Amino acid sequence: MRYIAIIICLIIQLPIIQAQTIKLQKDSVSFNEIINILEAESEYRFFYQSNWVDQITFSPDFADAKPLTILNWLKVEAQLNYKIIKQKNVIFSKDNVIKTNFYDQYLSHISKANEKIIDTTTYVRTLHAVEKTKTISDEYKIFTIGNKQQTAKDGIATLSGKISDLETGESIIGAIVYLEGLEKGTVTNQYGRYSISLPVGSHKIEFRSVGMKTTFRQINIHSNGSLHVELKSKPTSLKEVTVIAKSENQVKNLRMGMEKITLKTLKQLPLGMGEADIIKSTLLLPGVQSVGEAASGFNVRGGNTDQNLILLNDAPIINTSHFFGFFSGFNSDIIKDITLYKSGIPAKYGGRISSVMDIKLKDGNRKNYKLSGGISPVSGRVSFEGPIKKDKASFILAGRTTYSDWVLKLLDDKKLKNSSANFHDLQGNISWDLDEKNSIYLSGYYSHDKFDYYEEDKFDYNTFASTLKWKHIYNPKLFSTISSAISKYNYTNVSGHEPSNSYQVKYKLDQYLFNVNFSFLSSLNHKLDFGLNSTFYDLSPGIQSPYTSESLIRDKKLEKEQALEMALFIGDEFDLTHFMSVSAGIRYSFFANIGPNSRAVYLEDSPRNQQTFVQDERSRSGLINKYSGPEIRISTNIKLSNNSSVKLGYDKIHQYIQMISNTATMTPTDIWKLSDEYIKPQKGHQFSIGYYQNFKQNSIEASIESYYKKLDNILDYKGGAQLLMNEYLERDVVNGKGKAYGLELMLQKKKGKLTGWINYTYSKILHKVNGEFAEEKINKGDFFPANYDKPHNFNLVTNYKVSRRFNFSINYSYSTGRPFTPPIAYYNFSGADKVHYSDRNTLRMPDYSRLDIAATLNGNLIAKKLNHSSFTFSVFNLLGRKNAYNIFFRNDGTEVQGYKMSIFGKPIFTVTYNFKLFGNAKDDF
Repeated sequence: MRYIAIIICLIIQLPIIQAQTIKLQKDSVSFNEIINILEAESEYRFFYQSNWVDQITFSPDFADAKPLTILNWLKVEAQLNYKIIKQKNVIFSKDNVIKTNFYDQYLSHISKANEKIIDTTTYVRTLHAVEKTKTISDEYKIFTIGNKQQTAKDGIATLSGKISDLETGESIIGAIVYLEGLEKGTVTNQYGRYSISLPVGSHKIEFRSVGMKTTFRQINIHSNGSLHVELKSKPTSLKEVTVIAKSENQVKNLRMGMEKITLKTLKQLPLGMGEADIIKSTLLLPGVQSVGEAASGFNVRGGNTDQNLILLNDAPIINTSHFFGFFSGFNSDIIKDITLYKSGIPAKYGGRISSVMDIKLKDGNRKNYKLSGGISPVSGRVSFEGPIKKDKASFILAGRTTYSDWVLKLLDDKKLKNSSANFHDLQGNISWDLDEKNSIYLSGYYSHDKFDYYEEDKFDYNTFASTLKWKHIYNPKLFSTISSAISKYNYTNVSGHEPSNSYQVKYKLDQYLFNVNFSFLSSLNHKLDFGLNSTFYDLSPGIQSPYTSESLIRDKKLEKEQALEMALFIGDEFDLTHFMSVSAGIRYSFFANIGPNSRAVYLEDSPRNQQTFVQDERSRSGLINKYSGPEIRISTNIKLSNNSSVKLGYDKIHQYIQMISNTATMTPTDIWKLSDEYIKPQKGHQFSIGYYQNFKQNSIEASIESYYKKLDNILDYKGGAQLLMNEYLERDVVNGKGKAYGLELMLQKKKGKLTGWINYTYSKILHKVNGEFAEEKINKGDFFPANYDKPHNFNLVTNYKVSRRFNFSINYSYSTGRPFTPPIAYYNFSGADKVHYSDRNTLRMPDYSRLDIAATLNGNLIAKKLNHSSFTFSVFNLLGRKNAYNIFFRNDGTEVQGYKMSIFGKPIFTVTYNFKLFGNAKDDF
C-alpha cells in the first residue's frame, strides 16, 4: 500500500490560515512527536501512515513560527505531500498528489454501486475483483456503523463481521483485526467471523492475514453493527507453497505452544513421495518428533502417538497415514487451516493429554469453478470446487489414489515383486449461508488402504468420518455452533503363510459425537467460550476366524466395549491490565463404561496373571467404572514491550482411551482400549514458560520455550506381552508414571526473498513402572528412557525466492537416535532356544541426519488464463544416508549379530506436476 486512506468529506475548501504561532526547538525528534505538538497547539488534525516516517528523526528550530510554516518545512524534510481539507484536516500522502475532485468521483461511485443503508449498520454490496479495480477503493471511504439515533448509552459498541478471500469468497481463519490507536485487536474464528467492542466514534482498523494484502477501513461507529471485508492475495509465485509458523505476531498472541500451519507453502517442502504431508511437516517444528522415517504418527513434548487428538472438521481421525506412514492421510489441496496446540490447549478440547491438531477443510470457491490437481510417479490427486449458489453456497470435492505397484515390480525380492499396495481417499465439504445469521456445513472423509504381501499377509484398513454443523448468530456478541459427527475406523489383518495356522482378524472402533459451543463477547471485552462435548464409543476389540479350510484356528470373538464420555467447559480470554492478558478455562469431564460386560476377578493382594485368576463374572448393567474430574487450562501473556513478551501456562487433561501397542511406532493394526477397572485413565499436567522477541518490524521472530510435563497411568507392557486377540489384556499391561521436560529455541525470518526458520529442541522423556509386585516392575522400578526419547533435535528450513516463477528450498534435520532393548545372551531351555534381553532401552540407535532439496518452477504469471501450472522437483535424503529405522538381531550359530534396517537408504528423486483450471460461474446450480 503506497498511500493512506483519505477522509471523505462533503465539502472541500481552501485552508484558513490560523494566526497562532508555535515554538518548536528540539534535537532528534520523531515525526509523530512533531505532529503531537502541532495538534496540541493548533486546530489542525493530521492523517498519515506511521510506517512512512517511523525511522526518521528531525531537528526543528522555530522560535516563533506559524503552523503552516512548520508544515511546509516538514513536507520537504519528510518528502511528503499534503492537502488541507475542511480548514483543519491535514492529509499526508507519499509519492502521490491528493486529488481535489474526489467528491465528484465518490458520488459517481455511490451511484454505480447502488449501496443500501440499513438501520443498524452499513451494508456494502460485494463487487467482483474486476469491478473493484474500476471503482474507488474501500480504503478511501468512511463506513458508518450503526444508527446515529441509537448511539450506545455506555459509549461502547460491538463491531462484527466476516473476513473472506476476494478471489474465492472463502472465509479466512485467523485473520487479524487491529486498532493501533487503541492497541487492541482480535482474530477471526474458524468461520472467518470476528467481533470486537469499541468506543463509539471514529476509528481506523487494520485487517491482515498471512499471504494476503493488508487493508484498512475508516469507520464511524454509533451502535452495534457489522462490517464485512474481503482481502486480496499477495501477487507472488508461491501460491502453492506452505509456511509453517506461529501466529502472525507471537509477542501479542495470548497462547503459547500454538503453531499455525498455513497452506500457502506446504507443497514446496521436499518430501519423499511427491505428496505434501501435513503430519510430516509438523516434524519441522520445535517439540515435535517421530521415531523414524515413514513412521506413522508423531510425538509432542514427551507424549506417545496416541496422546494426540487429530480433528478433521471436528471429527476425530484415528489413522492419519496411508501405506504404513509413507503418505499423508489428508489431501492438502482441500485443507484450509491447521492449528497445533502443544500447550495452552483451549478448554473446548479434551480427551488427549499431549496435543490437539485441529484441521479445517476449505469451504470451496464461491465465485468460480476450479479444477486442480497433481501427478507424481506414484500417486495422483484431483479436486473440484465451485459455487452452488453464488456468494452464498459452495462445494469442494477432492480425491487421491496411488499406482505404486510398478515400483514393487522393480525390486529383486520375488515376494515383494509379486506383492501389491494401494490406497485411495475422498474428501469433501459443502457450506451454505442460509441468511445473515444461519449457516450449515456438511463434510465427509473416506480412506481405504490395502496391502497384499505375496498372498501371505494382508492388511486392509478404512476410515470414514462426517460432520454436520449449524452456526447461528444471535447478535454481534453471541453465536453458537451445534455439530454432530461420526468417525469409524476398522481393519482386517490376514496371516496366511502357514495354511494350518492361517487366520483373519477384524477390528472396529466407532465414535459418535455431539457438541454444542457458544461464543460470547461481553461488554467488558471478555471473550467467553462455553458448551458441552459428548462422545459415545462403540468398540469391537477383535473377531478372529480361520482364513483357509486347512486352518486349525478356532473362531473367537472378544467382548464388545461401549462407553460414554461427556464434558462441560467454559473458557475466558480477557485483558487483566494493559500489559497482561489471560486465558483461563475449566473443563469437567466424565467417563463411564456401559454394561453389561464381563469382569475378570483375581486373588487379592496378588499380581494379575493366569495363576491368580479366579473367574469371570458378569458385571452390572448401566454406567460402570465411572471416572470424572476437573481439567484446568491457564495461559498468561505479559507484554514487556511492543516487541517482547513472557508467557506462562498450565494444562491438566484426562485421557480415557488409549492405544495398545508394544512397537515404537504407530501402525494401522494397533488396537485401542477404553479405560476400565484395571486400565486407568491417563492424566497429564504440563507447566510451560516462554520468552518471545520480534525484530525488524516483526519480520524476524525469536522464542525460547521451556516445559515440564508429569504423566500418570501411562501404559507399558510386560516382557513377552500378547496384545492381539487377548481377552485378558490387564495381565500383560502395567500402569506407570512418566515425566518429560525440555527447552525449545526458534528463530524465524518471515519476509524477504530468503525466508525460513531454524530451531533446536532439547528434551528428556522418562518412564517409571514400579508396581507392587516384581512382575509389575521394569528396570527394577527406576526411571528409564521412553521408546521415543530423542534428547537433541535440530531443524533448518530455508526458502529462497529466486524469481517470481522460480523457488528453491532446503531442509536439514538432525536428531539423537532413539533407545532400544538389545539381546545380551541366548540359551537352550527344554530343547528350545531362548533369548535374554538387557534392561529396557539401555542402548541407542545411531543419530539421525537428513538433507532434502526442492525447486518449484511456475508457469507464466498471466492472471487471466485457463490453466495455472507448476513443476516441483525434489530430492529426499540428498546425501543418501542410511538412517536406521530399526535394529534387529539374528543368531548366526555362534553369536548374535545386529543389523540396521533403513527405509530410505538412497536419494529419492520426485517430479510432481500441479495444475489449476479456472472457469467462470455465471449461473447457480
